[in-house]
Amino acid sequence: MAKVKTKEKKTMAWGWIIFWFIVFWPLGVLFLLRKLSKDKSAVWKDSRKVTTMSFVLAGIGVLVFMSIVGSPGVGVYFYLWAVALIGGGIWTFFIAKKMKVNGERYSKYISIIVNQSQTSIDNIASAVGLDYSTVSKDLQKMIDVGYFYGAYIDVAQREIILAKPVMPQETVSPNLHYAQAPSVQVQERIVNCTSCGANNRVTGQLGECEYCGSHLQ
Repeated sequence: MAKVKTKEKKTMAWGWIIFWFIVFWPLGVLFLLRKLSKDKSAVWKDSRKVTTMSFVLAGIGVLVFMSIVGSPGVGVYFYLWAVALIGGGIWTFFIAKKMKVNGERYSKYISIIVNQSQTSIDNIASAVGLDYSTVSKDLQKMIDVGYFYGAYIDVAQREIILAKPVMPQETVSPNLHYAQAPSVQVQERIVNCTSCGANNRVTGQLGECEYCGSHLQ
């Protein structure tokens, strides 16, 4: 069943992150990393935005450098600023590249674990072509961020243990009698998340993906 949406801390809007990238890019990188640590769907939705930001930042640095090179009376500070902008753009580009790689890798993990019900880390590692240590560390990162709520790594059994949803049970006193209302059958359906690829069991209106937090469509 799709996870019920809970109140979460809002992350900084992309407009402000872009603003700080231009004004003071180290602070922009800090806000970006904080957003990635809280917004589970960012690795799938926003890698292109970060790539664009990296080109813009590096482009501004190149323009600043070209405008001051050879100009008399230009202080060293302006050259350092231009180099810092270019360096920040390159660094941000690698962040975007890592986001894309992580998104592709996380999608494979979610597909194997959720859609194929495979929890053995050795089998997961074999399926994605990576070693046990790498996959184990990746899964622990995903658990820490919140992709698998309530899950944990069983080191002894070398598998990921997923939390089983507990359905609340209604307690009715045996001494009370109620007229039985006509039962309404609600059909459960499987909805595939377009971001991470996880199959979600949904009844009623669509909510958000239980694993990456993206809106189900």
